[in-house]
Parts: sequence; structure tokens; C-alpha cells
Amino acid sequence: MKTAPSTTILTIEDDRLVRRGIASYLEGLGYLVLQARDGAEGLEIFRRAHPDLVLTDLRLPKLDGMELLSAIQEKSPDTPVIIVSGMGTLEDAIKALKLGAQDYVTKPITDMALLKYAADRALERAALVRENRQYQSFLEGEVQKKNAELQQAQKLEAIGTLASGIAHDFNNILAAIMGFTELALLETTESSKTIDYLHQVQKASHRAKDLIAQILTFSRKTDTKRYPIMAAGIVKEALKFTQATLPTTAQIKQHINAQEKIILADPNEIHQIITNLCTNAFHALPDEQGTIIVTLDEFCITADELDKHPLLAGGNYLQLTVSDDGCGMDLEILNTIFDPFFTTKEKGQGTGLGLSVVHGIVTDCGGTIRVTSEPGKGSTFSLLFPVIEDTASQEIEAVVSPPGGNERILFVDDEEDLRLLAKRMLSYLGYAVVCCSSGQHALEKLKEDRSGFDLVITDQSMPQMPGTELVRELLTISPGLPILLCTGYSSMIDKEKALTMGIRGFLLKPLSISRMAQEIRTILDK
Repeated sequence: MKTAPSTTILTIEDDRLVRRGIASYLEGLGYLVLQARDGAEGLEIFRRAHPDLVLTDLRLPKLDGMELLSAIQEKSPDTPVIIVSGMGTLEDAIKALKLGAQDYVTKPITDMALLKYAADRALERAALVRENRQYQSFLEGEVQKKNAELQQAQKLEAIGTLASGIAHDFNNILAAIMGFTELALLETTESSKTIDYLHQVQKASHRAKDLIAQILTFSRKTDTKRYPIMAAGIVKEALKFTQATLPTTAQIKQHINAQEKIILADPNEIHQIITNLCTNAFHALPDEQGTIIVTLDEFCITADELDKHPLLAGGNYLQLTVSDDGCGMDLEILNTIFDPFFTTKEKGQGTGLGLSVVHGIVTDCGGTIRVTSEPGKGSTFSLLFPVIEDTASQEIEAVVSPPGGNERILFVDDEEDLRLLAKRMLSYLGYAVVCCSSGQHALEKLKEDRSGFDLVITDQSMPQMPGTELVRELLTISPGLPILLCTGYSSMIDKEKALTMGIRGFLLKPLSISRMAQEIRTILDK
């Protein structure tokens, strides 16, 4: 986004060094920056200067961030506010987003580009809102509908940004747990009683990994492998499993047609959809008694019907519907059912992520989801998936022992536990390993070590020097040096961008020893 000369940002932060660091960075981008040391001073400057964007901490003297956010929203609801905090809880973040905050950036900010990304996006969003208002006089109904869709996308995107930050930190912890467990299993005899305990740790770790993947699914920040599948068989299998988990008082009636139709999807995600929708339908049944009807049929959108499906192209689709004869929903609930963490269930009975996950999966598959419901008359969820003709079979990867080697590897990560894990993993595979705690340390080691390295493995999110910046420096010093980039999640880099930069491999954390071993050999053997 090109910075307008008159764009003003107010940053409210009681830590002088952090406040000046943010101000200096934003001023370098061309913004006019106003600074406040506490909430009361920030509110006074806001009322006097009317900035275009507000960055505020949550924990502030005199007037905390939540009170400040409410006051700003009351006076100027169109002014975007971004929470920049390292002290708030997940509940604080959700509360701030519900109060009207546009985004949430966690401190310490290891990559200032994330702040620029959040600021640019918030200002662009504010500009879109202003443009939309100009059309309200003659397109009131249509504009309100689009605004509702925009707000829904904003909520998912903002909570997805928060989730991705949590995923990065959590994946680092999981990487250490899973990695050391895997090493222990490799070095433990099958006759040992300890091996059962280790398998339980490994199983629990994978469940934790799946939970983070589920949180990221609704925000579409995961790199899911989808391939052509016949959905009918998978739906039947999922319904059989789901029926077994429900009491006999609730019956699932299925009408599965379109047996040969193929869609591009992940079978596990289809299972997720069926499980979430049927579970929700069951909880809507009065006294947990009633019928859930699941139908799978062909659906064609003709040229004359495109206006009824504005988000889809014309053509053939597979329609999955899940209906119940339960309590139904009013319009207020219908408008919020896909919001992350929204639930009508009692505390402790649900996370509020189920329908958000379904929404994310269907949208990412190129389809849509619609809901019709009335109080006392039940609900129907209709999902459309594009039908494809590609029936190419998928190869199943064989499970093999992790390959090793004797090359020299430079490993870079700011997490001490992960450096220790990498040292032991790679040494176990036969490699000579040198570990560095920062990008600067890695550059110094590369310059002073005359023996050279055959491969560099680096994390992306590191203080002072992110992985991508380190890569540029490394390739300047040693063009052609093989580099493998690892990350829990980053909005600044993906596999395609990494390969464009000259990076040879790209992996998402947490990593298993076998996955890392295979990627290393793929890079070194080319």
C-alpha cells in the first residue's frame, strides 16, 4: 500500500523504548506519527488530532486499552484500532475484536513488517468502508449485505492472524516435545515398558498439533493437501462413524446420490464437516430426540441462476445438505453462527469453532455454505463443492527409515530447545551440525569457518534478522548455498515465495525426524 502524505497514526504505549521503536519504524515508512504515554493522554490526542489509525497497548496507566477502545468506537466508529500487546490473554483478544478492534499484533514484535502489514490492511479496510457508505443512499439493501460479508471476513481474518501467532509459538514447543519423543523411541528397545509411555506422549502431541491445524483451518492459513476424491463413499463412512457416537434417540437418515462425482478435497476435512454439522444438529434436537437428514446430490448453476450464487461460477456442483427438526435459530443467531468462538451451548460443552472450521473448509475448496432456519422449525445447512473431471490417481508414499548422511549442516533458530533437538536429531542421522542462535551469529560462523557448510537450515521468525533476510545475506556471501527454511507460520513467506528467493526447501513446523531427513536428502542429492 502506498502511504498517503497526510496519513496520521497515533501509537499509545507506556514503554518508552517500544513506543519510540514503533514510531521510528512507521515514520520511516512515511506516516505522520503521534505518541502517547498512557490511555488518558492518548484519548485526549485522539479527540484533538483525529488520526487515521490508532495503535494501542492493552495494559496502560490511567485508562486501559479496552476502555480506550470503547471510547474511540463511541466517538468515531470508522477509525481503525489495532491492539499491540504482549500481556493480554486469548479472552482479551477476542473481547477487543468484538469491541471493534481491527487487528491484534502480539509483542515483542520480532518482525516489524507484520506491523506494517496490519496497519496497511486496517487503513485499506477503513477506506473501503468509507467508499461503501457513498452508495448507501441508492443501494442500501445491497450495501448492507456486502458490509455484513466484509465484517465476517474481517473477523475471520483478524482471529486467524491471532491464531497464526499462537500456532508459531505453540508449534515450537510441540516440535521439541515431538522431536525428543521420536528420538527416544528410536533408541528404546521394543521390550522396554517405557516405549508405551512414549507412544502416549507422541499420540497426545499429534492431537495438540491437530488442534492448532483446526484453529488455522477456518482462517485458511494452512497448506492442506487436496486431491480428487469421490465424496459419496467418504460421506457414508463419516456418517457411519457419527451415528455410532450419537444416542439411539437421534437417527441419521441419508440419501447419498451422485456416487461417481469427484471433487477436490481432503477426506479428513470431509469427515470434519460431517462430524461438526451432525453434532450441531444433534444438540439442536429437543431432548436429544429427533431426525437428522443428510443428502448428497448433483447441483447445476446455469447462466440464468448466477445472480442467486454471486460467489460461484456457473457449472456442476456437489450439494451436501444436513437438516434437522430441532429448535431452529432466529436471525440474530444466524448472523453470528460462523463467528469464531461463538456458541449457544453451555460453558464447557463446545469451543465455538465447529461451524467456523466448516466455513473455512468449504470456502477454501472453492464452494459456499448457506443456512436456512426458523425458530421451532429446524435448520438446513447447504454446502456446494465444485465438481471436477480430473480422476488422476494419487500415489501413496511408502513409510521408510529416515535417510542420513555425513555432510556439514549449519542450523539457525533462536529457540534453545529446538537447537538442542536439531543437534541430536541431525547427529543421530550422521550429519556434522553447528547451531547458531541468531542470523548475525550464523553469518559470522559462515565467514570464519573455512571448512564450509553443505546446507543451512534456518527458522523464519527470529528477532533482529528474520529467516528471509538471513537467506539474502547468505546467498550474497555464498551463491548457490543450499538453504532449507522452516516456520510454524508466517504471513510474509510461503513455499512459492521461498523457492523464488533461491531457497531449496520449505517445511512447516513441528517437524518429524523422518520428514526433515527426507527433505535434507532431497536437497543435497540434487
